[in-house]
Amino acid sequence: MKLLWVGMAGLTASAAIFAGQAVGQTAPDNTRGEAIFNARCKECHEPAVDRAPTRDELAAKPPADIVAALTTGPMAPVAEGLTPEEKQAVAAYLTSH
Repeated sequence: MKLLWVGMAGLTASAAIFAGQAVGQTAPDNTRGEAIFNARCKECHEPAVDRAPTRDELAAKPPADIVAALTTGPMAPVAEGLTPEEKQAVAAYLTSH
């Protein structure tokens, strides 16, 4: 049971970070996420090319889904070399508008 409790605490902390805020902090500066999006993502998502979701469609997704797409999903090759923090910054930028 103790392991489950630790797991749930970790999920709560992760959810706060994915939501764009660490516990006790204000909303993040989206400059970093915007710069990464503009350099690596904008070409295909604004306007959308082929099957790529639009910027508005990305904004409607949970940040965790965006991070997952960048980490293990279809966008992992494009996100190669980004740190976990940079991926989270992109997700926070996309979902903050």
